[in-house]
Amino acid sequence: MPAYNEEAVLPHSLAEAVAVLGRLCDRWELVVVDDGSTDSTPAILAEAARREPRLRVLTHPTNLGYSAALAHGFAACRLSAIFYTDADAQFDLGDLRHAWPLLADSDMVAGWRRDRQDPWLRRFASRGFNLLQSAVLGVRARDVDCAFKLFRRSYFERVRLSSQGFLIDSELYARAARAGLRVVQLPVTHRARPGGRSSVRPATVGKTLLHLWRLFLDLRREAAAPETLWPSSVPRRPAS
Repeated sequence: MPAYNEEAVLPHSLAEAVAVLGRLCDRWELVVVDDGSTDSTPAILAEAARREPRLRVLTHPTNLGYSAALAHGFAACRLSAIFYTDADAQFDLGDLRHAWPLLADSDMVAGWRRDRQDPWLRRFASRGFNLLQSAVLGVRARDVDCAFKLFRRSYFERVRLSSQGFLIDSELYARAARAGLRVVQLPVTHRARPGGRSSVRPATVGKTLLHLWRLFLDLRREAAAPETLWPSSVPRRPAS
């Protein structure tokens, strides 16, 4: 669970995650990556970790971006299945009970937002990006940036992530296709944001398009020289 300045919703997000994991899983951990928050997010996480020993907090001293936060979290996870969602409490984590059985015959189970509750402009921009990344990367995803994805741990042993900014969801699909991994999509419940605001800004669009082009070039170079390992976006010396 990446978190950046989510003080308004984080207590709710953590409480829901702990409750659902405790109900559905015999063994679990909750890894939250604080991506350089400047509000009370660090204090909320510290207090929650004192109460719940299965909550692990990873801290970036500065904001490194969504992709870096997720990649750091993926690398830190220790169990055989890895799920990620955002800290904004917009997903019903109870839908994990539907996603889990699908992992038996797939490497990645990806949600798509049924009856998406974001403002119309956000939905319009997301649909446009879905079409663009499909044309550039060849990714066929109904809702590429839906923050509800479940993986076998082996997925991250087969691929190396290199994307920046907000592009990691497209890369997760593209790397799966390149490695011949199996992806299943399913509808999930989406809710309006209960508080706070998204960190996506108009300036994010231009940066994301640049990162999309760079990822396309990286994938093309890798296809030409498959033995090349491109650097991961996981911080080399993560602070804790």
